[in-house]
Amino acid sequence: MQVHHISNISDVDFIVPTGFSFFEPYLKYNIKEILEIGGEAYVSKTPEGAVSGVFIYDDYEKSGTIYTKSREVFDYFYQLKPFNFLFSEIQTDLENEIYDIYTLNLGDIAVAPKFSYEISIAQRSHLDEIEQFMSSTHPGINKKWVNVALRNEDRCLFVRLNNEIVGAGWLSLVNDIGRLHTLYVKPQFRRLGIGEDILNGRLLWLKSKHARSVFTEISRYNVASAGNVMKAHMRISGQVFQYFKKNLDKKMELKS
Repeated sequence: MQVHHISNISDVDFIVPTGFSFFEPYLKYNIKEILEIGGEAYVSKTPEGAVSGVFIYDDYEKSGTIYTKSREVFDYFYQLKPFNFLFSEIQTDLENEIYDIYTLNLGDIAVAPKFSYEISIAQRSHLDEIEQFMSSTHPGINKKWVNVALRNEDRCLFVRLNNEIVGAGWLSLVNDIGRLHTLYVKPQFRRLGIGEDILNGRLLWLKSKHARSVFTEISRYNVASAGNVMKAHMRISGQVFQYFKKNLDKKMELKS
């Protein structure tokens, strides 16, 4: 196995095997974004030169994602950096949390939701306010990500009540495929339909941009979010697994 450090986006010029990852349409986009926020990216190849794995890592958050179908590659990248959590499509005997991948073919439905709240789309002028919201609701987040995401034309839809942002959700559109991510509603405003409105607003925006399909990853512990996407006719198409820092700690203890 040969591992190469990707130092800039011009290095992202490789072809991955068919079926390499569910996230293949987003792979180069995710590498570009991680590099732009100051993170790192690596690619592993077989002796024949075929791509066998990709690893993206944010040292600020101590988080990353391993893209591979090989347990050998997974184990290598798993031990490469200290982390708080990692995501991978490979399920191992290490303790993990399952995230279901929900998908929807937008061409098959007519999105005509009724909204209970006014939905706003973040502009560059909202940058400081959105950064503050994300920092308060996601402790430890790399705030550079907010600026990079908006610059790369990701969209953040939010609801404001009494001059306060009470809920927000992000979406990306890459290769005509939408991704819904990072939805958060402040606890005191939950069960009021705000999350459902933000979900439907994002689906409607993607539909207006002629996206072919959309996906989102939801923890099996997040029953409310899973219920909302199922109301929108999204269905489970796969899984991704989150590994936590304690797994690394246990491995280190066994070695000592």
